[in-house]
Amino acid sequence: MNPKHIAEAALFMSTEPLSATRLSKIMGVHLADAMAAMDELRSEFNSRNSSLEIVKTAEGLYRMQVRQEFLPKVKDLAVSVDLPKALIRTLSLIAFKQPIKQSDVVKLRGNKAYEQIDELEQQGFIKKSKKGHTFLLETTRKFEEYFQLPGNQQLEKKSSTEKHNFLNK
Repeated sequence: MNPKHIAEAALFMSTEPLSATRLSKIMGVHLADAMAAMDELRSEFNSRNSSLEIVKTAEGLYRMQVRQEFLPKVKDLAVSVDLPKALIRTLSLIAFKQPIKQSDVVKLRGNKAYEQIDELEQQGFIKKSKKGHTFLLETTRKFEEYFQLPGNQQLEKKSSTEKHNFLNK
């Protein structure tokens, strides 16, 4: 099997961007060969003038996506993830206060927040970074894309009373 075709299939099937390292393992080739194959594949997609494109994110990850000009016609066909209310509330707290310590989220949301944080991280909505004996939590690009927010948008600051009322409904 052609490694480039394997990479194309992997990007088509994946719900999240893939690193060159992960693609090289899937393709069964060395990292340098995988990166060269990805450059070729991206060039091929660009020259096809197709409705799809393969992009390399700022983090160096690859993803296949619909070109911007086609999104208005097809975006309603995308499969959405239904998040339980508890996850939405925990995610909204993280989004409002980011970066926020995991320990602070647990204080506000209770011990179930540990499981919710793990689930949100697994689904790619948040990322954790070690901070002393706890973690700092922040939203990811997937969060922005899922909620159709422009990149790096800061959420409107709400008063602490509004936040408290919303999160404890």
